Amino acid sequence: MPDGITLQKGTTVTGTVIVTGGGGVIGRAICARLAGSGYTPVAADLEAAVPESASSFEHDFVVMDVTSTESIRAAVAAVVREDETIAGVVNCAGILRDSFVGELDEAKLDLMFQVNIAGMARVVEATADLIRVGGSIVNVGSLTGHFGRFTGASVYGATKAGIAAYTRYLAAELAPRGIRVNNVAPGVIRAPMSPSMARVSGGEEASAAHAMLKRIGEPHEVAEVVEFFVSPRSSFVTGQTLLVDGGVVAW
Repeated sequence: MPDGITLQKGTTVTGTVIVTGGGGVIGRAICARLAGSGYTPVAADLEAAVPESASSFEHDFVVMDVTSTESIRAAVAAVVREDETIAGVVNCAGILRDSFVGELDEAKLDLMFQVNIAGMARVVEATADLIRVGGSIVNVGSLTGHFGRFTGASVYGATKAGIAAYTRYLAAELAPRGIRVNNVAPGVIRAPMSPSMARVSGGEEASAAHAMLKRIGEPHEVAEVVEFFVSPRSSFVTGQTLLVDGGVVAW
């Protein structure tokens, strides 16, 4: 690794962090945690995620559709001024649609890949050159990429398993630039459940039964791990996936 990339213990690095999917429950928790650590989070999400009252949203917001390269570039240009760098990117945008065998919908399949995998790659393509040495990319995957107990989540799980592989390859490619890349894979987290999520998981009570800790997670518990990976406290960690799942995959 080139000279100058090592960050000493205790180093404080702040700056702008773009959080895709920042209008959602987990995205907002991540923004709040980053702001509490001195970063300037910018929530990037679909127009539908813009709150009715701008004052009700605690952080900067930019409209971004991760299925559109044009939308991503416009959003990044609105956030990052010329000759400016950013501290990192959190790829939290994601979508779940059930995919039971015999009921496979081509539109659902395409949307999941376009958002969960291709969308992440588009965002990295638009931002990698803007991330400074010592910066970080954090991808948000899912425990569904690591186990198979949620019937009907096969395609969604495949996209999330793909994120783990994408993280490893991207970490190797960006290491010479001094950029770390890691993956946080949450279990079921307390948030309004979509009909698809309820179908594949069986609901909160059934999901809690899968976990060693016998409960579902809270958004702030995911945000804590994301902030760790963004921060220089994880300066010697890259290419890793960390499950925040209450012990589901471990047993």
